[in-house]
Amino acid sequence: MKTIISISLGIAAVGCANDPQYIDCGTADTMDACKLDSANAMVVGTAMMSPALVVGSLHIPVRPETADLTKQREDLQKTLAADVEVPLYRIDQYDISVEYTVLNLDDKPGTVKVALNAANEKFAWNPAMIVPGGDESPPAPNLAGNTPIDLQAKGQYDGIFREDQLLEAAIDLDQISRANINMYAATLTVNKNDASFQPLSAVQKPATTGGDPPAQTPMGSAVPRSAFRNIIRVDISMEADTHMTIAFNVRVRPHVNDVIHDMGMNAPAAELTILDPAAFVPAYTP
Repeated sequence: MKTIISISLGIAAVGCANDPQYIDCGTADTMDACKLDSANAMVVGTAMMSPALVVGSLHIPVRPETADLTKQREDLQKTLAADVEVPLYRIDQYDISVEYTVLNLDDKPGTVKVALNAANEKFAWNPAMIVPGGDESPPAPNLAGNTPIDLQAKGQYDGIFREDQLLEAAIDLDQISRANINMYAATLTVNKNDASFQPLSAVQKPATTGGDPPAQTPMGSAVPRSAFRNIIRVDISMEADTHMTIAFNVRVRPHVNDVIHDMGMNAPAAELTILDPAAFVPAYTP
């Protein structure tokens, strides 16, 4: 695990495709937070037993579209059905991973949960925004993580959300938000190798108490993998039962030129596209 926070962005000085680049919070993303302290935890969520969390975000330093990238997107759009939107930032353009370090500052052992959520260019996923369908309904799922990790007194844990986990998270988020796929089905199914997904009608409330929701029906054309939306912001949350801190960064590996800025989040604001879309909330949660 590399030392968080002190990593230099000089790795990708020329911004070439496939050059890995480590991204920390920078001057262009003043609302982002990459170092969190459990002493600042707040209760979040709508359920009776909502956890106390600290949450931080880090944007991916995506550039505004160049003329070449616009032409590529428009050429791709011409090959697809008219009702399939080709996004600005797609999963074939770059891979993401997240590295983090948790420190237990207490003199006693503790347990921590680190969860990952994210936003694409259209929607964000925030489980705290989802109202459970009933008293026995499980909480809304995170896109990755949230597994208990035990730390000894004054201990340290170095963790990573791998590229394949971020790819899975990107596709799950796109399926949940663009296709109305059930959030539990999306997150509990391995979708990272999917060639396409079929948008469905929104889940509707049952006509009678205790009944099943009406069946969802296919809506429009299937979305091919070439049009899957990628993540443009990573959200990390920490729940701890002792005093802990977490520091995290993002590793981006671009596959095409001119999508990821070589100065990371220290680039001039005019040379970045910083998007914070609204959280997606299903029409009904069973």
